[in-house]
Order: sequence, then C-alpha cells, then structure tokens
Amino acid sequence: MGLKGFGARLPSELSGGQQQRVAVARAIVLEPEVLLLDEPLSNLDAKLRRHVREEIRQIQQRLGLTAVYVTHDQEEAMAVSDRIIVMKNAEISQEGTPHDLYDRPANAFIADFIGDANLIDVEVTRAGEETGVTLGDLRLTLPLPSQTTGAAKLVLRPHHARLTRDPGPVTLPAEVTYAAWLGNSVQYTLATPAGSIFAIGAPQPVPFRAGETIHLGFAPEDLRLVPA
Repeated sequence: MGLKGFGARLPSELSGGQQQRVAVARAIVLEPEVLLLDEPLSNLDAKLRRHVREEIRQIQQRLGLTAVYVTHDQEEAMAVSDRIIVMKNAEISQEGTPHDLYDRPANAFIADFIGDANLIDVEVTRAGEETGVTLGDLRLTLPLPSQTTGAAKLVLRPHHARLTRDPGPVTLPAEVTYAAWLGNSVQYTLATPAGSIFAIGAPQPVPFRAGETIHLGFAPEDLRLVPA
C-alpha cells in the first residue's frame, strides 16, 4: 500500500491519504467474499491514486473477490471495472462494460459523463441502418442505425477531432479561442458554427494559436448519435 517504514505508527498518526490506504488494506486482508469500496481513493494524489487502484484491481482478480466500487471518478471506474452501472437521480441510466458505455452511450448524459464529449445538435433526415443528418450546411451519412428522424445529438470525442489549416469536404471553420500545451498533447477550445468544441491534438511543429482560424474535421465512423 506504499506505507513501508510506517509500521510503528498508529493510524491516527498518519495523514488522511495514508489512513485511507490503511482502511483499504484492513478490508482486503480479511479476504471477504464481497468487498464494498466507497470512494476509497478520494484523498490520494493523482499518481498515488493510479498506483493504488491498480493494486486493488490486481488483488481483486487474484483473490477472486466480488467488489462493488462506488466512485464519481469516471476514469477510475473504467480502470477497475468489469461492468459499470451509471446512476442518475437514483435510477440506472445505463449498464455495461467500460467499452460499451464509452463507445455506445445510450443517451447524451452517458456520453457527457463517461469521458469528455462534444454534443452537437443535428437533424436526422433519413433513418435506417445508415443515417442521414444535417449539421448546418453539412450533409452527412453516418454508419449508425437510427429508428426515427428529427432532432438528435452527435457525440464527438475530443481526440477524434481532426484539426487542419486546410478546408476539406467534411470540415467546419473554427476559431481557436484557447490553446494549452500539455507536453504530449495540446488542448483547444474552438468556436464553430456547431457551438463551442473541445479538441485534443498532438503537438505540431507550428502549433495552432489563440485567435487563429482553422478547420475542424472528423471521420463519420468516429461519431455517435444519441437522442436529443
């Protein structure tokens, strides 16, 4: 649990994060058949939280424990779970594997809650196995089934946004209103005809700068459609 050298101390003599790790260790060492963890890592810093959740997952699998893990941290839920239940207003909004919830959200709430997502208002003009939608002046055919026509929302994940200085057949003009270099990626906020878009791109030799007008593109297979 990352507490080597603290064996002579009482839990009350430890920091809040260290006490939380002691509580997790006390629960796991009994090898219970069912383990309930309620926000077990909330007081830990980001790097230690990642390490401890990996340890919890490995111990759970090695001992064959059934663990119910309650958390508001979506990344944490996806990292430790075989199945996730997302609750909204005391009701189940969607249940499934982490991949199901991220890649096939049932509604706009799930799309926005599990990972970052841009929700873009569109009009479904043709229903079927392939769906026709309009987004401003764009007409798109998506490889996504739809049962009805009318108002809907497109889900565009930030890392699926394709940013370029050159216009293309499926692009929107976009003004860079914010750019943050994070080392291995650059985060952008874009003003577009579809509203504000959050995008994550790879660092470039000549990065996009705030105030610059560029073009936002996307591959139709990367989009998801949910009810409005």
